[in-house]
Amino acid sequence: MSRAARRRARRAKARELVERLLAEGHVRFGHADDEEIAEWRGVVNYAKRHGMEPEGRRIGNVPFGRLGLEFFLAKGPHPNVWSQRSKTGGAAVPDPTRLASLHPVVAALKDDTRQLVMPPALHRRSLLMLQVVAVEAVRRGHEVCKVGSSYFPREGGMDVVVDGFAYPVTIRQELLESTDPERSPRLVVDVAHGLSGRPGRWRDRKSRTLEQFLGLVLGEIEARAVEDARHRRCWLVHLVAVDGVSIGTGRQLGVR
Repeated sequence: MSRAARRRARRAKARELVERLLAEGHVRFGHADDEEIAEWRGVVNYAKRHGMEPEGRRIGNVPFGRLGLEFFLAKGPHPNVWSQRSKTGGAAVPDPTRLASLHPVVAALKDDTRQLVMPPALHRRSLLMLQVVAVEAVRRGHEVCKVGSSYFPREGGMDVVVDGFAYPVTIRQELLESTDPERSPRLVVDVAHGLSGRPGRWRDRKSRTLEQFLGLVLGEIEARAVEDARHRRCWLVHLVAVDGVSIGTGRQLGVR
């Protein structure tokens, strides 16, 4: 299938999903496998990116049953979205080369003297990269919040939350004490500090800068979310099999 055909197919699915949500209130996939769930999440992301959500509503999702997923329409914009009006409607989307209209988490980092402790030029680069990640994460329907854990005293970052899973994205100076003028200005981006076997660390290099890897960072986070959701479903199935616990209500299992 050509790229254009794939786009048409995804747009048709997105339109169908929105129409069903408006008519039925929710759409459930009771026995979806990982591939199907990933496809429908891609459809939802397409709808968000192309303004297909109904005015004043947003598409949300929660686990359904043992292995399923339920989509629904929630009122209002995503809770972590700030105003990003078009040029005809007011303020423009933040310029990724300027420290203006910052996401609240990035703005807090800018003023925090205990985080992102590094030379001014690197500090500015780090804030710009975190701003780009924050804007894109929100555009895809994810949450961005204050980082919940830190491993290096001079680093700084934020948590990107996908389907209830929080992934810390942090930036630090690679070699603090290096006197090599080519190595000392290098930065490192970590996702969850490599706590899994998946790729989780990117560095400045002579051939490529970190700015060129930012798309991979968000892609890795979304891939981990799919994997972690699968593990969670397996855990729920095991819990039911071993303990006979009902999963009819998520509250019993701490699932929201």
